[in-house]
Amino acid sequence: MAEISILLVDDEEFYLRLFTDFLEGRRYRVATARNGRQAMTMLQQEKYDILITDLLMDDIDGLALSEWVRGHLPWMDVIVVTQRDDVRLAVRSMRMGVFEYLVKPIDRDELLLTMDRLLERRRLLDQQNKLLDESMEYLQAQTVYRRCLEILSTLDFDNLCQMILRHLTHATGAQGGILWLTAPEASPESGQEKLNLAGYRGLVSLQDYPSVLVFGHEAGPVLEALRRGTPFLEQPAQLLGPGGERPEREALFVPLRVDELTVGLLMLMDKLKEDFTDRDRNIAATMAQFAAIAIKNSRRFQALERLGLRDHESTAYNLTYFIDYAGKEIYKARRYGRAFSLVVVSLDRFDFLREHFRPEVHRQLSRKLAESLGRVVRDSDILARVSDSEFYVLLPETDALGAMTFARRGRESFLTDSFVHRLSHDVPVRVSMGLASFPGAGKDFDQLLTTCRERIEQARHSLYRRLGLEQRGLWQMVEILVGRHEDYSCPLAEASNDFRLAEDPAGNTAHGRFDEKLLQAILGEVSRQIVATRGQRAIIYDVGGQLGDEARPVERITSAAENTRVFVLGRKGDQARVSEHPAITRVFSDDEQLDNHRLLLVLGERLAYALVARWVDDGRLLGLHTADATLVENLIAALQEHYNLQRQY
Repeated sequence: MAEISILLVDDEEFYLRLFTDFLEGRRYRVATARNGRQAMTMLQQEKYDILITDLLMDDIDGLALSEWVRGHLPWMDVIVVTQRDDVRLAVRSMRMGVFEYLVKPIDRDELLLTMDRLLERRRLLDQQNKLLDESMEYLQAQTVYRRCLEILSTLDFDNLCQMILRHLTHATGAQGGILWLTAPEASPESGQEKLNLAGYRGLVSLQDYPSVLVFGHEAGPVLEALRRGTPFLEQPAQLLGPGGERPEREALFVPLRVDELTVGLLMLMDKLKEDFTDRDRNIAATMAQFAAIAIKNSRRFQALERLGLRDHESTAYNLTYFIDYAGKEIYKARRYGRAFSLVVVSLDRFDFLREHFRPEVHRQLSRKLAESLGRVVRDSDILARVSDSEFYVLLPETDALGAMTFARRGRESFLTDSFVHRLSHDVPVRVSMGLASFPGAGKDFDQLLTTCRERIEQARHSLYRRLGLEQRGLWQMVEILVGRHEDYSCPLAEASNDFRLAEDPAGNTAHGRFDEKLLQAILGEVSRQIVATRGQRAIIYDVGGQLGDEARPVERITSAAENTRVFVLGRKGDQARVSEHPAITRVFSDDEQLDNHRLLLVLGERLAYALVARWVDDGRLLGLHTADATLVENLIAALQEHYNLQRQY
């Protein structure tokens, strides 16, 4: 047993010495005080187990001292000693929590017996508290165990995300929580962790937190903590970056890992009344293991479920499953402020193929289209067969430019297939794709589908197809679009056929003459429109001429745009410099075509513009400007291929 420390308080030196002699013989550690005020000072400076105090003292008496002890040191036992055998005083003392009321003179045996009874009571109370603590720990462990079992037994992915949030916030006392998850197709070899918002609960304002987290090599400590898998405390701004009105208190970050792979990150915040403790971290670590396994199992179940819902011929999903999945994706996109895209893929002139070729030809063509699209979709994307000639593709976490990149890859995959390539020698094989992104192009499935079909029709009637530019290189396309010099000075009816086809009565496409002043005005106005379109990605190519030290209008104005990538391509002039802005890239080339041409290509979700022009001897530009999105998209693709630039939008 640990040594018991006792503080004796009496204003008579005789009793202090007498009681000290009684107690020190039993190996108690004894200290003495001559009055209540001195005792208070000693109690504030050192910890004592038991207080033995005289009742009647000058200044602060024993009752006042006992009352002070009850308020400041409630765990301390008190024995009152007095020369007055007063029942009322004894009752009052007991009501104040005093263990015993002794009357002087006190013999040694009486005092020691009182001490033995007090210590026995302390031992029993300690044993009771220990049993209570063990019982509480057992109950808490049982509760955590039941929560883990419930998480592990859930296969529905959306319900699972909400259940993980609910159980971990309740178990740790957090008032809010946010869950980010990696994509199913995430690769550990990429050297970074990318996580998308999957759910939130409680006192959370989503506009204050990013929907996508990317931790690369530059975030070394964070990446290491994620891959270690141990819950850790950190201020949200330190981990997530500045932005929004976030709480200043530390949040508990809980990595979710299974099979040495990160599947998610959970942030728990605003614990009621106190900060997160080691106990909270231990509970979160235990539940995180079950949560990570449950996420892995749920994704496997989804994959198996999808296998049973695929069309046997094309391996694409059936339309019923697609519409159900699209409804869930729209709900999640609305709730969490996420983007997704719908792509409608259609084989052109399929009825003609059905009428003029054997049935196995058009069936094989349909299969090849499904296979080609299947090669470029991600694990999280949903490809559905609507008919032999039409497919739907749902692209979660994908904006308009991302959908355009998918459409380009899908089209290339299909047209380069050996069967399709051979068939193209007998009859032109074309595939049209219309895309729409949520929420910019529609707020529900019907609106998105209508937008997709409208854009398919626009693509079919695009100048890109009317002029037969599919098999042309970049500068061949430019020469056809610009036309002959004499076409600009003669009546339209006498101009070349390609020149007349490029003229659109609605004003979407037209030829014109441009001097340097008008060119700069066009560049500036287009750049300002891009800056005004907030929250949407865009890509710009300013091509031609020489690049020197002075920034072009596109570079100056769009440097303020948040989500715009700018590429300026030209001949290297005197004092040519590279751009220091992270979103602006200068590309130098020795191609002589750049001396004679100026191109401005702009592509965004709701913005498409191209100016394609050639310098002539009088110092002016002759060219075409257009808002034909299909033409702009394919001009950018041809430019990227010709100059070996990054092949995405």
